[in-house]
Amino acid sequence: MSEETTAEARPDAEAGQGAEKDVRAEKDAVAEKAAPAKSYTPPRVRQWVTLRSGSMDLRAGTGILSDLAQTLKSAVGRPHGCALVYEAGATADAALETLRRSISDKGFDLRIAELPASTCDLAAVAATDELLAELKITADDVVVAVGGYEALSVASFACSTWCGGVSLAEVPLDPAAAVAAATTPRALDLPGLPRMVEREGTARFSTIDTELFDLDVASEPMRLAFALMVQTAVCESDKAFGRLWDAADELASGSESALVAQLQDSVKSRGKVVASTSAAVRQSMELGRSFAHALMRVAGSDVAASTALGDGLRFASRLGVALESLAVDDMFAVDELLERLGVGETGVAVDERALLEALVDERFRRTNRLMLALPRSLGRVRLAAVAQETLAEHVGAWCASRPAADAAGRA
Repeated sequence: MSEETTAEARPDAEAGQGAEKDVRAEKDAVAEKAAPAKSYTPPRVRQWVTLRSGSMDLRAGTGILSDLAQTLKSAVGRPHGCALVYEAGATADAALETLRRSISDKGFDLRIAELPASTCDLAAVAATDELLAELKITADDVVVAVGGYEALSVASFACSTWCGGVSLAEVPLDPAAAVAAATTPRALDLPGLPRMVEREGTARFSTIDTELFDLDVASEPMRLAFALMVQTAVCESDKAFGRLWDAADELASGSESALVAQLQDSVKSRGKVVASTSAAVRQSMELGRSFAHALMRVAGSDVAASTALGDGLRFASRLGVALESLAVDDMFAVDELLERLGVGETGVAVDERALLEALVDERFRRTNRLMLALPRSLGRVRLAAVAQETLAEHVGAWCASRPAADAAGRA
């Protein structure tokens, strides 16, 4: 065949190939329309979390509450008694019904009761022990507790000592409780002495179902959860901080899959810190808490718990920079992460002397030296001795920087 004939035939061949591609594209488009839409798969994760007293089976996801019954049956083998206890006044009717059906279907002898209405103190633990006695719960049985941070903390204290220890499964009703309750139960109050009786977490199971939460990122429970996530990441490692940093925008936008993944990550990191063989590492979870408690003692209901903890983290970072243990860039990174997650700052005037006295009192209740948990780097937090003059200077600067204080000064 001559070169002229070949040149004439080539455009025809290319045109034919183009037509075949168009036909295939049309067929693919028709097939895509005819194919059934892919169903949405709710996010779910499973993680073994290290605790000082053993390990905890953590399940996190959306719509996973009914899976807890099978988890319990697999763990205990032959089903025995199961006490389903819930927080007084908790709006968890749907959750209780789901748990009632699924646990009963697995062969457990289910007993349902409301936890005694009380504060988070020794009296509440004693009342819970009496409830377990009424329900005839033994060490061979299981307790499933549904509630917020304080209710789950009381249940953890009671179950850790009842009959030498009974297995506890926790079902938190808000994201803040999901982050903190299983690994770091709230310390119990004594008369006039809040948060003095501490014990490590003892839960054997934790089921975090986001269907039970208010997922509004502007809600106080969510903002407190975000503040706890930042606290945990700063204490655990720079890698944990980096993962939270990368997920911050999705969390702030309300992504449910990002929330599930971060809840799992934060609980795992928190467990790693409190399970450390080093007392210095375990004490790092004090980061920001003493300042937050002192601030709430002085300001009362004018300051939300999330704001108080956020300001506690900011204050500790600045004090760390002043003592030349923390890089300025790391301080700004903590500030920016809190801001991206919507954790606000205190907007009311705070009395400088009252705050200083409350902060010093918080620390001297627990140690004979004025020591605060301060970051040395992202992922390394240690108790550090602070001169009272230095502390007074920084408390004064913090109080003077409040917007309300600025306005009063200008007036």
